[in-house]
Amino acid sequence: MSRKKEILYHILFWSLFVGLDQLLISITVHKDLDTPWSILQNIGFLLLEMLIFYLNYLVICPRIIPYKKWYLLILAQLSLIILFPALRFIYEEVFLFKITGRHNYNMRTLTPIYYIYDNSYYSVRVLLFSLVGYFMKYLWNTSAQVNQLILEKKYAEMQALKNQLSPHFLFNSLNGFYSDLYDTNPEVAADIMKLSEMLRYVTYESENDMALLKDETVFLQNYIDLFKRRFDGMVAIDFIHPDNLAHYRIPSLMLIHFLENAIKHGISDDFENPIIIKLKIENGRLIFTSDNKYRITKSFDEHGVGNKNISQRLNLMYPDNHTLIIVKDENSHKVTLNMPLS
Repeated sequence: MSRKKEILYHILFWSLFVGLDQLLISITVHKDLDTPWSILQNIGFLLLEMLIFYLNYLVICPRIIPYKKWYLLILAQLSLIILFPALRFIYEEVFLFKITGRHNYNMRTLTPIYYIYDNSYYSVRVLLFSLVGYFMKYLWNTSAQVNQLILEKKYAEMQALKNQLSPHFLFNSLNGFYSDLYDTNPEVAADIMKLSEMLRYVTYESENDMALLKDETVFLQNYIDLFKRRFDGMVAIDFIHPDNLAHYRIPSLMLIHFLENAIKHGISDDFENPIIIKLKIENGRLIFTSDNKYRITKSFDEHGVGNKNISQRLNLMYPDNHTLIIVKDENSHKVTLNMPLS
């Protein structure tokens, strides 16, 4: 849902809400509707309702409902049910009383429990409206994201079919080269095997949304090894990762973009300041960092298509549950990605 459309819906809702509320008041209350106290009381009461509504809609619900922490949601709603009468008491029985000299309740017999109970109708109805509004927005956005993912997957499948060049023939040819060179030139044979594994991984894992983290790590290591082989080992890249990656899964081919960027745009021949690619697992989350020095070139594109595509993919798969931070100064570039592991 676009922000403009959301604002329009909220304006419509509050117009109906206030209109019906004032109509009900005019029917049931027959006096004191135009006194200064009544005017100030109605304005303050409406602002308090809006405050509770948007505290729930903008602050609490987005931080709880997407992660299905229902017990926190219940606690938050109970807290708001108590917060509403507390703020109302301060406004009406303290602030307005100092201005007009009039109380809304009989202060001699008023008790906190009765005051909370008497205001529960107003607080609960506002909370229900905000919950319904947020759930409608959440379902709308979720449905739109799922549809977009389906369209992107279909498009990717179509492009893969267009670009496919008999992968089995290619793999069999590489395996044949590997066998021929295994005895006479084992180093080249090993490189051919790595290339074959990389092509196989790209061909088949690109069809899946998720891949094993250990397979993604092997893919990155093979890429680095082949790049070093290409320049006779004169490449300064440190790849740091845990040995035991268990059964964790991440979106397939998510990390290779950052490695390619670091190698393509980074300074890869400075062994005192090597390119550092690091994977760390912490509290069920993957923390990936890419840190490198760089030279500005004509082809350098800080806000390139690749970064944009990665950001869109992360936003679709992990809305409000990931961070992608890119920090750049005059001669260094660092990427930090934090996302949940499956």
